[in-house]
Amino acid sequence: MIKAAIFDFDGTLANTLPDLKITINLTRGTYGLPPVTEDDVLLHVNNHMPVFIRRMIPELNDEALWDEALQRYYAFYDDHYLSETVPYPGIPEILAKLKKNGVKLAVMSNKNHSHITKMVAALFPDAFDCAWGTIPEVPAKPNPARAFLIAEELELDISEIAYIGDSDLDMITACNAKAIPIGVAWGYRPADVLRANGAVYTPATADELYRVLESLS
Repeated sequence: MIKAAIFDFDGTLANTLPDLKITINLTRGTYGLPPVTEDDVLLHVNNHMPVFIRRMIPELNDEALWDEALQRYYAFYDDHYLSETVPYPGIPEILAKLKKNGVKLAVMSNKNHSHITKMVAALFPDAFDCAWGTIPEVPAKPNPARAFLIAEELELDISEIAYIGDSDLDMITACNAKAIPIGVAWGYRPADVLRANGAVYTPATADELYRVLESLS
């Protein structure tokens, strides 16, 4: 029986692609590079941010420049993280129902921690018991270290927690942690990819996700 659910953010709780594209193109523009498309961003979203930058601006081909580009990206994202980002349909409603049912809720993302805390507070006020992006002291997904720390923070065993995400990386993380892996099919990767990487359930809508979680609680 589950007592908590850990959610990925990008592609799971909210459609962030438009703002990611805006921000990466502003960053690329500072180096005189042409813009990329949303499909280009989709290929590399969900990665740890330094990896995302390296893959989205491969032309730099220099560690120092990639580190500089990451800081530029963060600065631009400060201005655009909620320009076009919105929750997926039904997500606020099912979070409210889960919370009412006593299920503890957490966010675990490979986004910058300061951005995640602000975005969760703005889009899902009072919904989550804790929200974590990446910080230097804790390895990023697919390393399960943060999932274990969240379980400790919620005073639960990891076996009592469902991990919900939209990518192969999320399912690998869930399996590494030995949480219950649930892959949402409305996000950035198709259901067959999620199942191939360990997803036990692949709900296609927020209501379907709620029914899955209700059956496990």
